[in-house]
Amino acid sequence: MKRFLIFLFFVFLGGIVMAQSFSGDFVLVPSGSFMMGSAVTEDWRENDEMQHKVFIDSFYIAKSETTQEEYERVMKKNPSQFRGKNLPVENVSFLDAVEYCNEKSKFENLTPCYSINGQKVTWNKNANGYRLPTEAEWEYACRAGTKTPFNLEKSLDADDANFYGHYPYQIEQNYFDSSKLEAQPGTYRGHTVSVKSFKPNKWGIYDMHGNVAEWCFDNYAKYSVVESKNPVCDNGSSTRIVRGGGWNDFAKHMRSAYRSSIPQDDIFSSCGFRIAKNK
Repeated sequence: MKRFLIFLFFVFLGGIVMAQSFSGDFVLVPSGSFMMGSAVTEDWRENDEMQHKVFIDSFYIAKSETTQEEYERVMKKNPSQFRGKNLPVENVSFLDAVEYCNEKSKFENLTPCYSINGQKVTWNKNANGYRLPTEAEWEYACRAGTKTPFNLEKSLDADDANFYGHYPYQIEQNYFDSSKLEAQPGTYRGHTVSVKSFKPNKWGIYDMHGNVAEWCFDNYAKYSVVESKNPVCDNGSSTRIVRGGGWNDFAKHMRSAYRSSIPQDDIFSSCGFRIAKNK
């Protein structure tokens, strides 16, 4: 009996350690609503950024992009071009990212979120395992309550994010008079940097702008401008949304509202992911 009680104690203690590790690596994003997309007055706004009101339930999102150390621990391989255990994993496709989510879930005795059959991925929204954020969740978490083009509420410079620092926001129309710019041209690093190298947004989430662009679950489609709750586009196409821009992107392509899409089996050294989880 005594040995059994000791066993239960260590099981309980292990559960506490896992919970602390989980809460330490993730941010609990509060439920709420926001205007998804960009205002018509926002410089370099694209036609597919129509503003519409979205309600989001609370969920967990990783504080940082998935690192090479984390990826290699689960997948036993590292496809990245730029090597370093604390650098974000890159050269991973959408299919690689959802496979990682499933394997990490099984590794931690959670129910995997995805059924993967070749190129077809089906999401079990009731599963308690790890997953990719939806596009709406990603923008909501990126903005952290802000309504400006970037979540720092000012134009980004090379001290704020890892991007093509020679081309800060609005430089295209002020190329010959940079004195008009809120952020001046700065360093172009030409590679990824360690996660958490820059200040987080107001909710404590790092690198939502730059370093590597991040896969979301959604297929690409035009927005519906009708108010919605927890929207997700799962239309069966082979293209998926990536958000946030990477180390080789201009600042205008790192705006909170900027949308990009690529085939789900493509890989780039400027594209990685961060994971999320239901509350």
